[in-house]
Amino acid sequence: GQGGWSTAEMVAATAVTGILFAISVPVIDDARRAAELSRATAQVHGLLVRCRATAVLRGANCSVVFDRDGQGGWCCVVAEDGDGDGVRRSDIRAGVDPVVGRELRIAAGSAGPGILSDEVPDPSGSGLLGGNLSDPIRAGAGNIISFSARGTATPSSVFLTDHSRRMIVLRIYGGTARINRLSWRRGQQTWTQG
Repeated sequence: GQGGWSTAEMVAATAVTGILFAISVPVIDDARRAAELSRATAQVHGLLVRCRATAVLRGANCSVVFDRDGQGGWCCVVAEDGDGDGVRRSDIRAGVDPVVGRELRIAAGSAGPGILSDEVPDPSGSGLLGGNLSDPIRAGAGNIISFSARGTATPSSVFLTDHSRRMIVLRIYGGTARINRLSWRRGQQTWTQG
């Protein structure tokens, strides 16, 4: 007879649309979190690479300084050692160790430095990640990663997370200042390259 939809057909179409929407929301949220983690990792990696290049080009030690911003986020800067005693926060405040370039700010709750839980395997393959799990910058007590003019660095690791199920670690090797990226997802037994 007449064109159009019956009430039963409309209810069925609405139900199918609702189900498809409910299924797609977690997938979209997961993709958003993955993209945020990728962006944060690229920003921190870029800061480390810029610091290393600045040290070599200027012939002076330079450091990436990681500080919590008081609101749960992070402020990261590259500073050049202006007086030969290493980069120090007091020298940065006094202008002795100048900040080179712009600071990187990572807001609390967004993807950035962090460790998911005590169930994370150690990237070196020796059991679970130990130490202070609230400290994602593993570069000594000062959270300062230094690069020398000779191309060496503070051996360190920077753990980043999406605060849900993914983590990335940037591992800096001391003798070469090479930066290696490893990835991990909740449920995996080991970290993977990339």
